[in-house]
Amino acid sequence: MKTHNLFGLLLILLLTFNCSNDDDSSSGDTQTTAQLLRSGTWYLESKTPGDFTDCEKNSSFKFNTNNTVDVDSYDDASGPCESEGVVSATYSLSGNTLNIVIGGETITATINSISETTLNVTDDVGDTIVFDKTQG
Repeated sequence: MKTHNLFGLLLILLLTFNCSNDDDSSSGDTQTTAQLLRSGTWYLESKTPGDFTDCEKNSSFKFNTNNTVDVDSYDDASGPCESEGVVSATYSLSGNTLNIVIGGETITATINSISETTLNVTDDVGDTIVFDKTQG
């Protein structure tokens, strides 16, 4: 896959995550948006408008407590479905806004909803992207 195609896919993936500025402490059993975001690996499920290929649905985001995010992009444009390799970026949370910095570029997205199993965001170009915890 060409570098600009990889960057484009990473850009789409990165635009899809958002969190609140909540800290990691919680009261009772209610998890904060930040805790839910960091609760595991999130995989691409669907996009409106448009869609993801079965291969692209293997792509994932893993948000870490040290404000880094590991992005694993998959593509089959040049043959078999393969990982493009994991790229590490940084992120910050402010309310329902997530900013991801990768390669000197900042990508912004807004979280619409998050649960233990589903993450729904709108990126800064207006696409709504749904993530879940199931690869593929």
